[in-house]
Amino acid sequence: MKKLQPVRGTRDILEEYYLELGSISFIWANITALYGFNAVDTPILEDSEVFKKTLGATSDIIKKETYTFNDRSNNEITLRPEGTAPIVRLFINNKLQQALPQKFSYSGPMFRYDRPQKGRFRQFHQLGVEIIGEKDIYADIELINFAKNFVNETGVSDKSFKIHVNSLGDELSRKKYILELQNFFQDHRSRLTSESLERLKKNPLRILDTKNNEEKKLLIKAPKLKDFLNTESSDIFEEFKEGCKKLKIPIILNDNLVRGLDYYNNICYEFVSNDIGAQDSFLAGGRYDGLIKKMGGPDYPGCGFAAGVERIRLLCSKNLKLPSGINYVAIAIGKENKIKAMKIINKFRGELEFNKYFPIDFICRDNLSKGLKYASEKKADYALILGDDEILNKKITIKELKTRKQTKINISNLFNYLLDPKKIKF
Repeated sequence: MKKLQPVRGTRDILEEYYLELGSISFIWANITALYGFNAVDTPILEDSEVFKKTLGATSDIIKKETYTFNDRSNNEITLRPEGTAPIVRLFINNKLQQALPQKFSYSGPMFRYDRPQKGRFRQFHQLGVEIIGEKDIYADIELINFAKNFVNETGVSDKSFKIHVNSLGDELSRKKYILELQNFFQDHRSRLTSESLERLKKNPLRILDTKNNEEKKLLIKAPKLKDFLNTESSDIFEEFKEGCKKLKIPIILNDNLVRGLDYYNNICYEFVSNDIGAQDSFLAGGRYDGLIKKMGGPDYPGCGFAAGVERIRLLCSKNLKLPSGINYVAIAIGKENKIKAMKIINKFRGELEFNKYFPIDFICRDNLSKGLKYASEKKADYALILGDDEILNKKITIKELKTRKQTKINISNLFNYLLDPKKIKF
């Protein structure tokens, strides 16, 4: 029989890995609240037009990476490959333009058909924020400041990554630049890969994102977008750089940074690290004025960023603070005590304070040694033992598994002991 395996590029998430991802998400939830973002969620399934209208026909995502299929009603559906387009659709559909700016945060799985490697999966998790309805450059500065603070909060030091920034200018600036770029590459067609020759016809800016070493050498001589920015775009970029300087955000200017999505304009940035393999970018974003109008909504500006949770985990796993607490295993001894013991433990689970985290794992075993073996395998701190004698006398035996010491207390006192185990006298 064929051995069943996860689909290539996906993985089972076991307890320790789950806790690590959960810790990053916990930090994210706290910091987004501190910065005034409202958490929202969108379906993982979207009408394919949500992405076709926004990501660009020449983007690698649309050309190579989307999971797209027809459902049983013959509707073309795409598993979401990124979060911004669905958030914009959410904004339009729910008519949220009455109170601007809107500040959204989101998290969840994304899907891209790509060659799996270190830090890259076909099902992966992203965290992201969007600010819709704010044109002032302070919003971009706030976002990159927020992004850096979030990364630092996960335990990643500034020495572990670099922040690359660039300006894509407005549409008019880019049109002038693209013409110049086309002329340059036409003179060097023999040095371009077949993929770049295709990009030359449809979107020459994509060549700037090449991974080919020969083409990277060619880019050194290529014209630079910064030389084609009009006064407004140039002033915006200068203000952005000055804001980063005042906030002590160490940015690096990267003339070849264009991002992989067609909807960006003016500010764009990427957080990159050499410690996570070939997929060195782990957080990226920028401004996307015009996207909302392109998707059929009102003409409001927008900006945002997204971060890859798995890639951040690669950077911060050594310094990540996992949830800590005292773990208990309640052991009911004997079949006749199952329900009685369960009622007792349920009562105390229900009385625990909302902000306290006291996991109580409940099991039933025929004898104590089997129960204690389970508790040790679960790395519990204490075993709460309920056998015939305990239930008859309304007692509970508490056993500290590390020292093997134990004592009996009245069941009515258990709540206080759970709140402060130091009160237990062995």
